[in-house]
Amino acid sequence: MKNRFLGLVLSFIIGFYAVSPTFAAVTATVSAVPTGTLDYNLPYPGILPDHPLYKIKLLRDRILMFVTKDPIRRVNLQLLMSDKQLVMGQLLWEKGKNDLAITTLSKSEKDLLTVVTNLVQLKKTSALSEGLADKVELAAKKHEETISKLVSTVDDSAKKKELETILEITHQAIQQVSLAK
Repeated sequence: MKNRFLGLVLSFIIGFYAVSPTFAAVTATVSAVPTGTLDYNLPYPGILPDHPLYKIKLLRDRILMFVTKDPIRRVNLQLLMSDKQLVMGQLLWEKGKNDLAITTLSKSEKDLLTVVTNLVQLKKTSALSEGLADKVELAAKKHEETISKLVSTVDDSAKKKELETILEITHQAIQQVSLAK
C-alpha cells in the first residue's frame, strides 16, 4: 500500500515536470482585429470547479506553484492559472452556475492582481524579462473584455453588481501594470 501511494505521488511529480508551464503558456499577440476583440488566446481550462476531481487539480496547481522558484516562470504560471480560471468562470456562467462562476471569476481577477504585483516587484529588482509586462497588460485587457461581455448579458441587478465589483479588480490590475513598464 505504501509503495502504491509513493508511486502515485511520484507519477504526479513527474507529470508536473513533463508538462512544463512554458509549453502550456498563453500565446499573446497584438493585432488589429476589426471586430474589436483582442487577439489573446485563452487556454483550455481542463476540469471545472463543479467536477468532483477539481480538488486534485487544485492540489496539483499548488504543488506546481510551490516547486516553481524562478520568478519569471512563476509569474507566467500564475498568469496561466488566472487565465484558466477566467475561462472556467465563463463556462460555468454559460452552464447557469452563476454563483460558482462569480466565485471563480473573483479568484481569477485576484490572481491577476497578484501577477501584476509580482511583475512590479520584478521590475524593481531588474529581473523583468522583455515583453512580459506587455503580455500581462494584454491578458488583463482580455480579462476586462470577457467580464464586460458577461456584465452586458446579465439581467439580475445583484449578479451584475458582483460582476462589476470583479471588473473593478481587473481595472486595478490594468492601472498597476503600467508601473511595471
